[in-house]
Amino acid sequence: MNTPHLRTAEETNAEPWNGSPPSAATDPGTASVPPTGNTGGKLWTHTDPDTGERFLIRPKGHRLAEFDLIPLPAQGVHAYSAITDYLNCTFRFDESNGALQRLFHELFDLLGPKFAPAVDRKKTFHFYARSFRLGDSGAILGIGGQESTVLVSLPGEACTLVCDWAPIVQYFRDYRNARITRWDGAVDDYLGIHSVDSCLDLYKANAFTTGGNRPKCSQKGNWFEPDGSGRSFYVGVRENGKMLRVYEKGMELGARWHPWVRWEIELHNKSRVVPWEVLLNPGGYFVGAYPRALKWVQDEMSRIATIQKQRTLTYLHLTGCLTHAYGRLVDMMLQVEGSADAVVERIRKPGIPKRLQHAFAQSPADYIAPEGES
Repeated sequence: MNTPHLRTAEETNAEPWNGSPPSAATDPGTASVPPTGNTGGKLWTHTDPDTGERFLIRPKGHRLAEFDLIPLPAQGVHAYSAITDYLNCTFRFDESNGALQRLFHELFDLLGPKFAPAVDRKKTFHFYARSFRLGDSGAILGIGGQESTVLVSLPGEACTLVCDWAPIVQYFRDYRNARITRWDGAVDDYLGIHSVDSCLDLYKANAFTTGGNRPKCSQKGNWFEPDGSGRSFYVGVRENGKMLRVYEKGMELGARWHPWVRWEIELHNKSRVVPWEVLLNPGGYFVGAYPRALKWVQDEMSRIATIQKQRTLTYLHLTGCLTHAYGRLVDMMLQVEGSADAVVERIRKPGIPKRLQHAFAQSPADYIAPEGES
């Protein structure tokens, strides 16, 4: 089988996106990446004997000395035992003849009303000359000065607004022929069973070592004498295309000694092709990055539970700061004003603190658990 020829939406003269794949996507001569299950012809699979990581090997053209490495997912893992927590993708784009406005409307239709309108940020973004904020989602679009390409960036906050990744894969992969330049997958251990210390133990046991070479590691926080402010442990560096980040998430949010630990895999398109299937099987690709070290990841993740946990801990942290800084003043105000209602009326300011805002819910009660359930 010959390697499929890659063509952009512009090269195929595709019609404007209408929510279904254009005819060019069904052309057998076009594809964004070969099917990951296809091992015939010029495609091979390789398993790292040390870490268990599996790759699909795709030669570039007719020169077998140059090839792409495409990560493969671990098998037997729940597809959503991890969540997508960051996505950057780029694609070629000609912004003439009002194409940028059409692109914005396509993205609004695809991603939802929370991603509208597009607001000019009046500054650069990742070396793109111009950038636009997409609604209150946290997503950013960069354009200009990067070889006629567009960057669409969905950080964690924007990813929480995505209910179904399949249409997004269909649009960017099949219609725009986009490539993923960064993908983060995350797993939350609310009980802290798999701690930062256990990650360090795995590192010492060579669970991340390949070919006799240990990846670089680094630490952040007080490891000599942990003080409840939170620690982080990193395996690998993003410049090499893959990094594992493990940190004490609950403590990072201000909850001293809270057990919540987050594990994050960060993949870049350096020395590898990040397949679009990562969005449809984040659990498999998360574990697949280090199968022997991450084989404990099994249970389905809940995006809603993560949002609720994060906002609840932030709420408790901020109310604790309020008590510490102004508790005595509020107590005195109660004596002066005569009632709690009068005190609240005097000091309240309508709105929600930025750290507690989330476009996913209409009311704070939707994602902040009662005290004692954090």
